[in-house]
Amino acid sequence: MRLLAAQEWRRQPATHTDGSILMATPNGLQQLKWYYQVLIVAAMCGGLLALLWYQYLAPIELDITAKNVQLDELKRVIAKSIEQQKILAQIKMDCEELEARLETLKSVLPLAKETDEVLRSVQRAASSSALRILRVGSRPIIDHEVYTEWPIDMEVIGTYHNVGSYLDKIRQLPRIVNIGGLRLVSRASTGEAAYSASVGATYTATTFVYREEPADTAAPPPKPVK
Repeated sequence: MRLLAAQEWRRQPATHTDGSILMATPNGLQQLKWYYQVLIVAAMCGGLLALLWYQYLAPIELDITAKNVQLDELKRVIAKSIEQQKILAQIKMDCEELEARLETLKSVLPLAKETDEVLRSVQRAASSSALRILRVGSRPIIDHEVYTEWPIDMEVIGTYHNVGSYLDKIRQLPRIVNIGGLRLVSRASTGEAAYSASVGATYTATTFVYREEPADTAAPPPKPVK
């Protein structure tokens, strides 16, 4: 009798304290109240989602974050490279402009070997303007970074018209020649000399030589032509 009673008790379904029956089989879930079913399903789904997240999605998110960091770094590098390219292009334009200016400067600045000819042309301009050269004296050269000044002192006599004609010819020379320290002094005002030597002029004629070599190896200053 006791054995039969125990077997009969094992076949009895489990019950809650409130009298509801909890079946041990899957069909027992359907017999629970609806909010218990929702809680159980939600807990199971949450567990599955957590497992999916930690096993698969979390590593993917970390990889995406790392890729975004690399992308931001590449964007910064690209932006910096673009800015450097703009600066390089501007430097290249500046260099081309400076080279063009240097070539222009070379075309008007004589080389050291041409200095004698330039100074001769200054003296020829004075003679062709009917000025009589009284004195020609050399002065020390003045070195600068890319050019050298070659000055000579000159004294001439003639008329105001002759001096004006001479200055105009100096202006038309292909090489740069500056006339500085010009002083005009009245001389003969009567007689025949008034037509050819009414004024005396002293000045310094300076040409500028482009330096292709250091100053200590440059050629000595030319001797004035008398």
